[in-house]
Amino acid sequence: MTIPGNLIANADDFGYNSSVNKAIVYCFEQGYINSTSLMVNTALFDETVQLIRQNSTIHNIGVHINLAEGKPVTNFTQDEYLDKNGDWDFNKVNQRVNFFTAEVKSAFSKEIHAQIDRAISNKLPINHIDSHCHLHTLPCFYKLFSEAAKSYNLKIRLAQTFNEGNYLKFYLRKYINSIFKEGNKNYSDYFETVEQFLKDTRATYNNKGVIEIMLHPYYDQQGMLTDHYDKETMQDWIRYLENVK
Repeated sequence: MTIPGNLIANADDFGYNSSVNKAIVYCFEQGYINSTSLMVNTALFDETVQLIRQNSTIHNIGVHINLAEGKPVTNFTQDEYLDKNGDWDFNKVNQRVNFFTAEVKSAFSKEIHAQIDRAISNKLPINHIDSHCHLHTLPCFYKLFSEAAKSYNLKIRLAQTFNEGNYLKFYLRKYINSIFKEGNKNYSDYFETVEQFLKDTRATYNNKGVIEIMLHPYYDQQGMLTDHYDKETMQDWIRYLENVK
């Protein structure tokens, strides 16, 4: 299976659970993906690190910074963003406005850096960052993530680059991407869903530059390889690869 040279097929959520890990390793072995993003705050982190070390097919590894699920890796003191169990409260973190106090910004910045540090301290060849649930593209977070990418000399995933019809969101994302592209920090020139990518012709995309598409491989209860956000996505992507010439 050959992925065209201008495409990054990234598998998110490496380390989320055993089914996801098994599916991501298989997808690397089959050539369905050529990049992945690792969660460092899950119970399977150490196991996932060993999988990476044991499988030479796994490459282009990023940190999938997780401020949405599980526990922080720092002594995160801003309890208003955590639930009663000390886990991230996604609904509270997922703010749409750029309104954090200096203290809150500092706490989130330390957490972002600590998650990157955890991967690097395990001697993993990290080359990019992104985030669970795309939190790094929110107005309250994009500067913190951009600063982290610059600090560690890592690439960063762009915000969605296609227009869904909401022009306010589209132009906000264009602005955020202009920040991410400063100093050549962007992991790709475009960031698309598989569905959006397949709407356009290959000829069009071959002239656009590097495109990152996002996948979430896992095995369902029937043992079928699928995408745990959209079950059709994985099969659509594999069919596309089977027809690449």
